[in-house]
Amino acid sequence: MTLEITHSHRRLAFGAIASGAVNGIKLILQLLLFPVMARLLGPDEFGLYALALPTVALIALLADGGLGATLAREDESSELVWSSAFWALAFLGIALGLCSTIFGLFLGHLAKQPRLPGIIGLLSLGLLFMTISVVPSARLARRKHLGASAAADLTANVVGAAVAVTMAWRGAGAWSLAVQYLVIYAIRAVLLNLAAFHPPRAIFSFRALRDHFVSGGTMIAIRISEYAGRLIENFLVNRMFGTTSLGSYTFGNQVSKVSTEAASNVIWAALYVQALTGERGQIVILHRRLCRMLGIALFPFSFLAAAAAPEIVNLLLGPKWIGLTFFLQVFLPTYSFSVISSQTAPILMAYGRLDIFFWCVFGLSLGRVLAVGLGWWLGLDAAVCGIVFVTMIFCVSMLRFPAAATGCHALPMLRGLVCPAISAVVASGCYTMIVNVFGADITWMCVGLAGGLFAYGLSMVLIDRRQLGEDWAVARRIISPNASRGPRTALEPARHWESHDA
Repeated sequence: MTLEITHSHRRLAFGAIASGAVNGIKLILQLLLFPVMARLLGPDEFGLYALALPTVALIALLADGGLGATLAREDESSELVWSSAFWALAFLGIALGLCSTIFGLFLGHLAKQPRLPGIIGLLSLGLLFMTISVVPSARLARRKHLGASAAADLTANVVGAAVAVTMAWRGAGAWSLAVQYLVIYAIRAVLLNLAAFHPPRAIFSFRALRDHFVSGGTMIAIRISEYAGRLIENFLVNRMFGTTSLGSYTFGNQVSKVSTEAASNVIWAALYVQALTGERGQIVILHRRLCRMLGIALFPFSFLAAAAAPEIVNLLLGPKWIGLTFFLQVFLPTYSFSVISSQTAPILMAYGRLDIFFWCVFGLSLGRVLAVGLGWWLGLDAAVCGIVFVTMIFCVSMLRFPAAATGCHALPMLRGLVCPAISAVVASGCYTMIVNVFGADITWMCVGLAGGLFAYGLSMVLIDRRQLGEDWAVARRIISPNASRGPRTALEPARHWESHDA
């Protein structure tokens, strides 16, 4: 079965490219903004904001009622559902904002921080903007207009960063971070509604939303499971190994997670919106193609970054962060495998089978906590290796258990990832050889990274030339509707690994 390229595929592809570019810009913006704000604010103001944010972040897990994950499945002609969702979300945003503000009064008194209630109250306004963004965002996803959402995200983050730096420069302290949070969600809400607002009717039916709340409740349970698991992990690491180890452990986790998800979230969104209306056989092929492209992009980045972690950490953060090196070397490759295997989740979400994803995530969260707990007897390094083992079980589960519901079987997809993984290992070996022979100063580190990328490309050409040609042919067909079709074998999926699930 071939991958049929239609106008909707092209629109989705350009939207995915735009989303990927925005995610990259947002990541760079965060990396640039953090040291600037740290210098302008100082640890005390950051600490005050760190007290306020977790309260709102926890409540924000409930802000969309789970409808953000399921509403796009509904045809836009179903006015009862869409109008009911609008009113339900508006009420939920107001209710959660009030609850968060009231809790802020209690927390401020408990922590003896008189500014804390005001900061939490300001952050709580963001919950309302989150909820009123859900409906237009779902409409855009339904229409496969990922580019509009990407433009809204980029504009909101750039304006938010500018506001935060300006306020911090003028001495606003922690308020500058709170205003940045609010501005990002406010501008995003305004732009999304400008792009896809449809006046709701004065009707409401809980029955019309019941199935969405059931599926959405599963998504909320997934979020809470992940959130609770990470909190328990951090608590255990702090109690057993101290604050310094916790800082390195948390930093390594977050850097690895954010950097890999910046790329994988684009594929996730593309698969979800296509699975809403696409033919299942085509979704299977699209899933396999996109997972391969994600592997081609992620493997060299994660393997090279892991190999260069000692030099990068010493150069950017200094010797006091040397403990971070091990966590980056372990977590970067691990998360790259995890996010690729998780690309069955958006298809499960589109098909209403999030229960499979929930149990896999729940098992992962429980397994990570148990692995960290074993660190009491085996040490932190062994605990991290235990987390890797548990994560690999999660990867296998996300490839095995969704197969019946999605049609996306593991082996045909994995065959497309073998060559990128081998080439990434070659690239990291090339980098390691260069810095070991010539030294680890910044010049040779850059030469080593460039050499590693060259080795990756050369290895891919030598061992995977045929499939690269097919990837390029499909990309040309998506980008240019008038592109030459070329030979049949360059346009159809390779029979030796694409045809197993057709």
